[in-house]
Amino acid sequence: MLTVRLADHDPELFEGVSDPEAAAAASLVETEWVDVGPWTPEKHGADGRGHFGLMLLEGTTIRRVELGPRDGFELLGPGDVGRPWVTFGPNSSISADARWRVHQRARIAYLDRRFAVRMAPYPEVAAAIMDRLMRRQRFMAMHLTVSQIPKLQTRLRVLFWYLADRWGRVTSDGIVINLPMTHELVAGLVGARRPGVTSALGEMQRAGEISRREDGRWIVLGEPPAELVHGDFDEAAAL
Repeated sequence: MLTVRLADHDPELFEGVSDPEAAAAASLVETEWVDVGPWTPEKHGADGRGHFGLMLLEGTTIRRVELGPRDGFELLGPGDVGRPWVTFGPNSSISADARWRVHQRARIAYLDRRFAVRMAPYPEVAAAIMDRLMRRQRFMAMHLTVSQIPKLQTRLRVLFWYLADRWGRVTSDGIVINLPMTHELVAGLVGARRPGVTSALGEMQRAGEISRREDGRWIVLGEPPAELVHGDFDEAAAL
């Protein structure tokens, strides 16, 4: 474990405080590097009372939810906050198992009770962490909505532009998504089967919407289609 000042890694969380220097000095958190592979973050919730949760400082992780015949995927990156030990509750009749995997070597910050106590004079920080949790919820709602779009290629366009916005790097060739993205992962993110995704990705490549580098990184080409900007999908044409 290495202790760092969270404000040095994520200054956005501290933008609203009245005394940013004092808040930054108090923003000590323990961090840990986690290598690529299976991960069990739930074990860190043993002292969950007063624990804000875990924050991803670097890298990416995948949360894979198993329910029914098809799994759902959630991709998390720097700035995302979670409380993996939280379940549906003891009275829930539904059980959905989740498996975690570190996709790219990740650095995790533990926003434990000691951090919460130090941040007590700065409620703006707690509110900013709440915003991160809500933002993640909004992205999950978007993923759910995307999975309901009838036409698979449209689902993929929305996904790739979302990935380009968050993980993209502008180059002379297009926007390079700096993530290793297998067809299985893409399929899980849009709620489709891998063979159909493979076929749709091929069509998008032939149409010049996306391309792929030799290292496996995807490149998004051109500009976002108008229907993505305005959310005006022609469902009748897609059926």
